[in-house]
Amino acid sequence: MAPISVLRSSVMTVVIAAVATMASLAASDPRPPRVAQTAPAQVAQGEYLVRTGGCHDCHTPWKVGDNGPEPDMSRMLMGHPAGLAVADHAGLKAPWIGSANETMTAWSGPWGRSFTANLTSDRETGIGAWSEQQFIATIRQGRHLGDGRPLLPPMPWPAFRLLADQDLAAMFAYLQTVPAIRNKVPEPLGDPGPPPALSPLPTLVTAPGHADPVARGRYLVTAKGCGDCHTPMRMGAAGPEYDTTRTLAGFDARGAVPTMPPIEGVGEVSALEPAFAGAWGISFSANITPDSATGIGTWTEQQFIDTLRNGRHQGRGRQLLPPMPWPVFGQLSDPDLKAIFAYLKTVPAVSNKVPEPVPPVPGPAPLR
Repeated sequence: MAPISVLRSSVMTVVIAAVATMASLAASDPRPPRVAQTAPAQVAQGEYLVRTGGCHDCHTPWKVGDNGPEPDMSRMLMGHPAGLAVADHAGLKAPWIGSANETMTAWSGPWGRSFTANLTSDRETGIGAWSEQQFIATIRQGRHLGDGRPLLPPMPWPAFRLLADQDLAAMFAYLQTVPAIRNKVPEPLGDPGPPPALSPLPTLVTAPGHADPVARGRYLVTAKGCGDCHTPMRMGAAGPEYDTTRTLAGFDARGAVPTMPPIEGVGEVSALEPAFAGAWGISFSANITPDSATGIGTWTEQQFIDTLRNGRHQGRGRQLLPPMPWPVFGQLSDPDLKAIFAYLKTVPAVSNKVPEPVPPVPGPAPLR
């Protein structure tokens, strides 16, 4: 089987994490004016943020290319294709609770079914008629246009809302340059229920710079949603919630290794712990705390960078598996990757030996 071109962030635990944290803030967050950027510099910064933020992993439909599944860039950022039917995924049993279709644009779980949005500059079916303020309010409030229906998983708006004003404005400036594709995405199905409240947003006009690598790394790890996959979740009184005693510790090795779920006709299936199943078998989120025995405590900065650049453990070991978005994060600049590593070395170490991946069951594999 050809190597699989893998997804972003987080993807299916991001899905469940968003269920746990969906909320709207009642009022706009008053903020000082942003530092001005020239238009070309702003668009370039926005392109970098969109490309390394994993936006294509959900908003660009996937196809099967010469080397396996990959985003279909001829349909860049157009969202779920209008008219593409999605079948119910029957047969999921705990701990497996969510799934995505083969184009990775339709997602099913406790919230119902959601479809990724058209982010192109089409004025009727995309965001071409939106204002910058409406775009930022959508991300900050977790509601369409800032005051409409709630955004649903897998949209990781609880993480993206932590992006600085200047970075969100740059992303919007770039998206307005993306070629318009007329594609009316269907409305979501189901009722996600009332969302719990999130904590108030801090005022962040510009992102921390590289002069303080730890602060820059903390910003990138939180705003890119690394914890959505690498921090285990559990069922609380109000639904799924993070286990903050095991932040970034990966799959909780104290539990049982789940058995392979049915994957026919789907791209990915996920569990809270977090574990992920697909054509690659079962993968488990890694422990990225600085624990010396079970985390990345003995890693060098170069090994960390090589892991994300090459998609192999410590840069030369086994291949990283979905949903780890190493092809996306591997495009981050060296200073940003070094900052992420610097921050990860400061988080509390958690002893947690994550199991090795479970190989796929022999037989025909579903396409993504």
